Amino acid sequence: MQEFQLKISSLKDNNFAVELYQCAYKKAGEKKRPSPQKMGRIKGNSLILIRQTIYQVLKANKYDPQTLNYKRRTPYILTEESGINLAILFQTIQPLKKEDKIVNIRDAVMAMSYEEAHYWFAKINHGKRNVALRALRILLGEGN
Repeated sequence: MQEFQLKISSLKDNNFAVELYQCAYKKAGEKKRPSPQKMGRIKGNSLILIRQTIYQVLKANKYDPQTLNYKRRTPYILTEESGINLAILFQTIQPLKKEDKIVNIRDAVMAMSYEEAHYWFAKINHGKRNVALRALRILLGEGN
């Protein structure tokens, strides 16, 4: 299983951003594994809109959501399923400003099946990134 890390980076005025990293596998013969790859960063209003989702992910990974604050220095280690869902979510909503689109995308991404999430993750990270992200924003941003 692939490992993901959720890290907190401090901003001014006791605010913070949440960054998601995908950890590389350690290859045979290497002394240490390569540095994690940054998958996305969320801050400000977008973070406020998805905060409950992050809390749910933390609970699912056996962390206390109350530890999510600007003082935290240790990364949260996430399962592959949690990491993939957050990677899709972070990358899809990163440039958006409209709250209703962010909320619709948040709900739709977190409702994806394991297989569907893997499909979109692969499209975004190993396919045509911009086309896949645009498609997701259109498909999921409109809501019901």
